[in-house]
Amino acid sequence: MSRIDQLTGKRANTANSRSHSNIATKRKQHVNLQTIRIGGKRIRVSTRTVRSLKRAAAIAHGEIPTRKQKKAAKKATFAAKK
Repeated sequence: MSRIDQLTGKRANTANSRSHSNIATKRKQHVNLQTIRIGGKRIRVSTRTVRSLKRAAAIAHGEIPTRKQKKAAKKATFAAKK
């Protein structure tokens, strides 16, 4: 199984490993993949994707206010002060 995020397509990055004498050797920076279950299916996604999914779910359930809601609340408090 390849190390690719199944939702975003994020994959390993190629970089150089530098020694004390500054000699460059190729290395890979792999994605931090986690197995999660969505809708009864197991998928491998990066931790960044997991955080994004949790945030989207929280916004959908109304636990986190959206930008529009924050702006409206700020306007309401500003109008109440006048």
